[in-house]
Amino acid sequence: MSTDNKKKVPAHMASAESGAVSDSKKKKRKKKKAGPVRKTLTVIGTVILSLILIAVISVSIIAAALTMYVMQFRESTPIDIDLDSLDLAYTTFIYGTDKEGNDVELTKISRAANRIPVSIDRIPRHVRDAFVYIEDERFYEHAGVDWKRTFGAFLNEILGGVIYSSRQGGSTITQQLIKNVSGDDDSNWDRKMREIFRASDLERYRTKDEILEAYLNCVGMGGSASGIQAASLKYFGKDVSELTLAEGACLAAIPKSPERLNPFADPEANKERQELVLKAMYKNAAISEEQYNEAVNEELNFRDPSQDTTTNEIQNWYVDMVIRDVTLDLMDLYGIDFDAASDKLYNGGYTIYTPIDIEMQEKIEAKYKDYSTFSSTVLSDPPQSAFIVMDYTGNILAVAGGIGEKAGSNIFNRATMAKRQAGSCFKPLAGYSYSIENNLITWSSIIQDLPIEIPDENNPGQTRKWPTNYSSTSADNVWSGRSYFTFQALQRSLNTVSARLVDGAGAANVFEFVMNKFQISTLTAYDANLSPMAVGALTEGIYLRELVAAYQPFGNGGKYFSPTSYTYVIDPSGEMILQHQYTPIQSISEESAYVMNKLMQTVIEGPNGTGRAAKLENVPVVGKTGTTQDWRDTLFVGCTPDYVSGVWYGYDDNRTVKSGTYYGSAQLWKNIFGDIAEAGTKTEFPECETVKELYYCSNTGLIASGSCPTGNVGYYKSTNVPPVCTKCGGASATPKVPEVTEAAITTISPDAINVDQLTDELLDDSNN
Repeated sequence: MSTDNKKKVPAHMASAESGAVSDSKKKKRKKKKAGPVRKTLTVIGTVILSLILIAVISVSIIAAALTMYVMQFRESTPIDIDLDSLDLAYTTFIYGTDKEGNDVELTKISRAANRIPVSIDRIPRHVRDAFVYIEDERFYEHAGVDWKRTFGAFLNEILGGVIYSSRQGGSTITQQLIKNVSGDDDSNWDRKMREIFRASDLERYRTKDEILEAYLNCVGMGGSASGIQAASLKYFGKDVSELTLAEGACLAAIPKSPERLNPFADPEANKERQELVLKAMYKNAAISEEQYNEAVNEELNFRDPSQDTTTNEIQNWYVDMVIRDVTLDLMDLYGIDFDAASDKLYNGGYTIYTPIDIEMQEKIEAKYKDYSTFSSTVLSDPPQSAFIVMDYTGNILAVAGGIGEKAGSNIFNRATMAKRQAGSCFKPLAGYSYSIENNLITWSSIIQDLPIEIPDENNPGQTRKWPTNYSSTSADNVWSGRSYFTFQALQRSLNTVSARLVDGAGAANVFEFVMNKFQISTLTAYDANLSPMAVGALTEGIYLRELVAAYQPFGNGGKYFSPTSYTYVIDPSGEMILQHQYTPIQSISEESAYVMNKLMQTVIEGPNGTGRAAKLENVPVVGKTGTTQDWRDTLFVGCTPDYVSGVWYGYDDNRTVKSGTYYGSAQLWKNIFGDIAEAGTKTEFPECETVKELYYCSNTGLIASGSCPTGNVGYYKSTNVPPVCTKCGGASATPKVPEVTEAAITTISPDAINVDQLTDELLDDSNN
């Protein structure tokens, strides 16, 4: 095809087209010239955008990670704050009653803090408001955490105090409660997060009043005082319900720094913060301007801080006993160990009522601080001693656990914690009571002072004579071979006669009788034998408290009441959780008890009685001495119409007490308790009208006929009156005699010696 066939382009169009191409090229050339700036801007923009994206992604990743962490932390955080079982250390109070019947505070105890629980309805509104508006003004609005305050405190911490001039806490009252009761107070974020979670959970199932009540009961208030009630008593000497607005604001000023801002530590600092409290209340319309001005100008009357008892004050022996007894009963009640029960007692806010005779306790403790009570000479290495007294329903009235100044609180109490041998004090409980109760002997049964034959453990197949009678000159082969009436054998405390009674009754039978009738907790199966039952050589010994309690039946018609140092215990809610049950055991019959009473009076009244030194002028005494092997323990248990009491002395390490170093046990009992016993309200033991008072024949011990030589009136159970004596030629019994003189008690016909080898000679002083 010829080129002539190409379309011709007009010149002006060709020129325009070429111009357009030229302009386009120019524009392209111009863009290339602007490229570096744009490129730079583009790069910068891209970088910025990338950084933003990276930041967003990073923040998202961090946020996701934090969210996962928080969720996992939340799941692993135990929510264990239960206001029904808060482990708050409330103060426990122990009370006695004075002669006028008024309750008297003996002591108050706590582990670390003096905390007294009080219900929210007893705390005045102005006192509650004072704490709320200074500690957590949005308390009634937030759900456990004040986020505005929390973030403000956080930023202030991060920015080094730019927002607030002083370090600010973000904790609400709920969070402070969590911290106080959980003990979780580490200074780290984990603790703060746990606190936030717990506070939020607590507010979901507890009311504001319940939370505020718990807080006001546990907040630190300076020194040992914790809680609003303890603080009110400490600083103003009044119940929280009596606090004025100014006084409430004064107390609300303390928690920010309890040791610095309490009014006893720094009155001026307390006053300054008290005014801040009042301003916060006024700002939140809790009080009027007039109330504010009156409160600011009110002069506060503080209690004298010197009246506070120090935590180092030593408790008396009685309080020690109460604390231990209640602790042991709390162990049984809750099924916990001793330490846990002790913590519960000290922290539980209990109120304990006791039967203590306050005046008697003071007198007994004074006697035990005076060494002249025990010895006429100053001893370089004196023995120790213990004493306890109770009434005839088991109420312990006074106790002493050691001689001299008491070394501390809750120390070893020998009257209630020491297991010691009872010696011959055990005889009335065992062979004599069993035999009288079961009509095996009477007042005037005749029993020989001879040992029995028992297997010789060192020579199989052979026997040996056992036991001997202790004396001040010898401990071997001391027996007379003579015969004695029952009352004479008990007067002289003859081991041989006691052994014969137990052997005749059966040691196992006597053991079961003693264990069931007198509630001796320390008896073991090994004690169902002759030696323990006959002479009191018990395997583990006996507590003085239980020994003395076992003598109650001899003065109250045969009834045994378990001994107690407290009557009842009330918890902070007012519920009685422990109460002593005064349920008697009829250990022996009324008649048996009366006969035993009369028998044991001869231990004090008779010329050969081992307890003659305990005799009083105005009231009768029933009692028994006891001395153990090698003079390691010496005891006396005595009954008067009002009281049953006992004393022990010896060395804690079981050494022999040297003869003459101490007064005899009967004299010692009189030194300690004689004046108190004389001042009792009763002058006679209860009578038993069914017991027969009859003359007995001095020859045979049977009921005397008109021809019999008579020397005494005997006391006989209606079910066990001996027959009338026919050996002396008579046929009728002498009528009942209303009174018996001491001369009559000791007069025995010479003919009796010829017939039955009865004698009025004295053995060497028998001390069993």
